[in-house]
Amino acid sequence: MLLIDLYPDRFRDKETALGGRDQLVWQLTREIYAQRPKIIARHTDIEVDLSKRPLRMFVAQLTGDRPSSPALTDELDSVRTEEAEKEELREHALYEPLQRFLADEMQVLSKRIREGTSKNRRGRHGNKWLHPDIVGMSAPGDGWGDLIKQCAIALPTRKARLISLEVKTRLSAGNIRESFFQTVSNSLWANQAFLAAAEVSGETTWAELRMLCSLHGIGFISIDPETPSESRVLIPPRDRDEIDWASADRIAEENTDFRDFLKNVLNYLNTGHVMSRIWEFPTTKVQR
Repeated sequence: MLLIDLYPDRFRDKETALGGRDQLVWQLTREIYAQRPKIIARHTDIEVDLSKRPLRMFVAQLTGDRPSSPALTDELDSVRTEEAEKEELREHALYEPLQRFLADEMQVLSKRIREGTSKNRRGRHGNKWLHPDIVGMSAPGDGWGDLIKQCAIALPTRKARLISLEVKTRLSAGNIRESFFQTVSNSLWANQAFLAAAEVSGETTWAELRMLCSLHGIGFISIDPETPSESRVLIPPRDRDEIDWASADRIAEENTDFRDFLKNVLNYLNTGHVMSRIWEFPTTKVQR
């Protein structure tokens, strides 16, 4: 595909995440196809071949190996950016319902990891494959007495579980693999990892989601934006006994929100108490 050949660096990470060039071409084809009315309306040198299925779009005249319209690539970038920004806003609307569900139903303290608090040395969205949308801590024994809490912290037993969550508005055949492997990439450090979405489109998508979750130990949460308590863990995650501290260090180096999250975890491990004021969503068991 010409776009991939012209911009190999831009698509390298996406190709790896999707599992190969064929999958990348398929994904990009769907993205361009979805935007075809806007592209055709703005560029008169774009033509559509109606004689074949799927429909084919092409530039009527070529100069060398590149399209005669230099604005075409810029237009595709602009359309893709516009759609990505809209999707990002829709995802952001799901963070609070998910965090309320984590706090009230799963007793998980949570914190947002914002792109804006990253160093962004790789440019906008440069950390897409590095840190998750939300992180959490499951602290057992919130209702225990102080003596038991101190004993539990002092003994070499499980003290807390650290959780990573990647949020998507909708999972479909077109984005399931990219969304899933973004979750895998961003959660290597954690004890548990979840992909969460408000909608899963089609049985094929469900089948692939179940297969991928089973292979990689990722859980899935169905988010109910209107009634957070009706959200559900439909696929439980597989526990990892150890934190990958090297991966955690890499994220902490890039993102101040993640460093603050680790400070909150350390505070709990040192004191045995959860200080509600330092968490965005303390659990209902925590005394405010």
